[in-house]
Amino acid sequence: MKETLKLIQKNFFLFITAIIVDVTFFIAYGFFTAPITNKIIEHAALITNKLSIIMAEQPTGILKHLFDPEIQPITIKLGLLITLMFIVTYIIYCIFQGTSWWITTLITKKGYKYHKYLQGFAKINLYWMLGYIIYKILDVIISVKFVVLQKITENAINIEGKILFAGLLLLGITALFSYPTLKAGTLYRTPLRKSLPILFISAIAYIAIQFIIQYLGKINIHAALITGAILIFTAANYIKIYTAKNVHAHT
Repeated sequence: MKETLKLIQKNFFLFITAIIVDVTFFIAYGFFTAPITNKIIEHAALITNKLSIIMAEQPTGILKHLFDPEIQPITIKLGLLITLMFIVTYIIYCIFQGTSWWITTLITKKGYKYHKYLQGFAKINLYWMLGYIIYKILDVIISVKFVVLQKITENAINIEGKILFAGLLLLGITALFSYPTLKAGTLYRTPLRKSLPILFISAIAYIAIQFIIQYLGKINIHAALITGAILIFTAANYIKIYTAKNVHAHT
């Protein structure tokens, strides 16, 4: 951890630049995806309402009903919107997060050329995007199913949703470890004595930041938001550097 802090101190300008790139990523992501997200929510609500009526009479075969004549056009539109969302997300993510991670490799002295790193970053994210697409499709199906079940059974528990979220978490961790080396299996080749501290520090940082935000939120919501943003982006880039530093020697 001390060595990571020394790297940040020696490359403070690059560290701040990486934070600025991350902030810009979220602004760009929100700007370009908000209209699509609103349409997705609108179409999902329409499908859910229609399914609720159908499932009340025929409480089986929820996937089959998605392609009933009265629902199929909405289902197709929803599928197209989700596809567009993935494409936009992929492009924005690769440009901004690829740049941010490239700066991280500069700080840790990995020495990638910018265009080559972005190419590798885009390629490896095809795997993670495919995994995320599968997650999102399952998430939509499970969410719609759960909403319908709730209207039929008030005490329904979304166990499938919890299992799916655990899978998403594993996908995210695998992606995190892959970015410094641009190798998909880095997580599984990194010794536990190196990978566990990264996960532990990430978890502690998340819990600590959540506690600080909630505490400040009771005093001043604006202070909580500003402080939270500063802490989140600073911690995220510290973890990136710490991760990059610890996986390089073992891949």
